[in-house]
Amino acid sequence: ARPGQQPESEGERPEIKQSYYQLSFTCVPCGHRSHHNVSKQGYHYGSTLITCPGCRNRHVISDHLNIFGDRKITVEDLMREKGQLVKRGSLGEDGDIEFWPEESLTQTEEGTGKTGTS
Repeated sequence: ARPGQQPESEGERPEIKQSYYQLSFTCVPCGHRSHHNVSKQGYHYGSTLITCPGCRNRHVISDHLNIFGDRKITVEDLMREKGQLVKRGSLGEDGDIEFWPEESLTQTEEGTGKTGTS
């Protein structure tokens, strides 16, 4: 179906651009560094796992459905509890990465990553 038209069949869906986060991390068991895209909706409202391409170990990135415990949690929460550094930033269209200082982050709807202190 073209944008703005009804799908011709149940299996056909209109194209919807989904916003996502790009995560980079090193797998602790095998030491493999990898990069992954995770939908913002899944990260903030669902449960998300990422499989390490090196050792096939699965890493819990977020759990808001209480599948792996009795509280809602993200990988950022787990890292902070262990005293590990969490860095946020933005990835530009040209591939440039800009990291933000922790104090410049504000709580925004669905983690849009807007900065500011107001």
